[in-house]
Amino acid sequence: MRFITLLLTGFFALVCTAEAEEKSVRWQGAELGGNKIGYRQLSRETQGDRVISTETLVITLQQPGESSRTSTITLRYEDDLNGKPLSLHKTVRSQAVNQTLTAKVSGDVLQVHRSDGSRTESSHIAIPENFLLPEGVRRALSEKNGERRQLTYSLFNFSTLAFETVRLEGEQGVGQFAWVFSYRQGKDAKPTQWFTNEAFEVVREESVTGGEILVLYDCSEDCALAPFSPTTHVYRQLLRAPVRIPAAALRGHIRYQLVGETTLMPPVTAEQQVQKSERGWQLDVCSSCGDDASPTEEILTQAKQANYWIAADDPEIKRLAAEHGAAEDMTEAMAQLTRFVGLHMKAQPDYAGFATAREALASGTGDCTEHALLLAALARAAGFPARIAIGLAYNTERFLGRKYVFVPHAWVQVWDGNAWRSYDSGLGEFHAGYLTLALSYSGEVSHFTRVNAQLHALQIVSAALVQSNTDRSKASNEATAP
Repeated sequence: MRFITLLLTGFFALVCTAEAEEKSVRWQGAELGGNKIGYRQLSRETQGDRVISTETLVITLQQPGESSRTSTITLRYEDDLNGKPLSLHKTVRSQAVNQTLTAKVSGDVLQVHRSDGSRTESSHIAIPENFLLPEGVRRALSEKNGERRQLTYSLFNFSTLAFETVRLEGEQGVGQFAWVFSYRQGKDAKPTQWFTNEAFEVVREESVTGGEILVLYDCSEDCALAPFSPTTHVYRQLLRAPVRIPAAALRGHIRYQLVGETTLMPPVTAEQQVQKSERGWQLDVCSSCGDDASPTEEILTQAKQANYWIAADDPEIKRLAAEHGAAEDMTEAMAQLTRFVGLHMKAQPDYAGFATAREALASGTGDCTEHALLLAALARAAGFPARIAIGLAYNTERFLGRKYVFVPHAWVQVWDGNAWRSYDSGLGEFHAGYLTLALSYSGEVSHFTRVNAQLHALQIVSAALVQSNTDRSKASNEATAP
């Protein structure tokens, strides 16, 4: 149920700024789906032999009956005076999130460090030859000639911690825009458009986020900071249920038909069988519908490891796992851990930012992703292989005036020795209304954003109860009984 994560952690626009001897500052308004959601401040300055470009994006969103929540993401880039990348820095701040990522160029390697204040993870990533930061992109475009200009370069994606190839294509524009460029970031992304002036400053940017248009546009400081009524953001991607599904059916076996032009490939699990159809997929969901193969030792090892997002080795998480997951039976132990997370997390979800398991434990705030990350960490700390399922869950509660809908959701699956079984501290016990669209063993934010970005293109066109031979026989006997 995460939309703001997609916006903040998946959004890495490169705004080019013009040469200036003194520090220059620009302001932009930010709108999503025609509603203002915040602003961005852009600055550029020269310090000795370095050019420092900083982008600060501030987003304020609200859900009915609750106070507004603000998230701030800051990107800081350093180039040398010739546009050669030196370092990049990212911070994410919200009520429950305090994360930092730094990356420095060291020869042909990018040294990356990320931290949530308690845990720091480091990695070294080989740098491609055409790696550029904002200043380098601006310089490269200005050095080209002609009415059409192309530039292919490598962009470092903070979300995936990997380099992506960007092909920027543009031509001279008309009116207030001297140039119009378009590019794609990631194979699943829709094209983004840049509208620039003669100095290749991007004065307007349009991109597609979750099926809606995100627009950043130059304006004055007063314009950017002007007050506004925060828009409701959660559940913008609710999927309508084709029928109202009764509780009795959810305890049984349901067959769904999903259609849509997406690259999502629903996985087979012990609880879900998948068949490709002409326009999408057929999903059969029940407690034992699938025939998922047993995991390899490599996968089981991965499903037990601690990492940045799933901090199973954190001392407090290990203590709580021993205290609440001490039952000899794994099923009962997981039930106890699930209850603990459900009681520990505040009833009112917080959709701002994307917290690690450690941050979720410390603050007790978050939404289904924080529930899932914390529960997975506790399960692994207790010695149980755990992974995160990302998809949709049917819910009968009223969300923003709508009932009987499928909501974006995340939960945990644990290997019990025979099958992967689902546990959900956010919405409750698993039932046939859970549709798994992706699985994650690492809990990386990019895994969630990739699914959320494509939900707008998905439809559930039918949901039918599948009766077993026993059910049919019982129904027939009841119908003929005197």
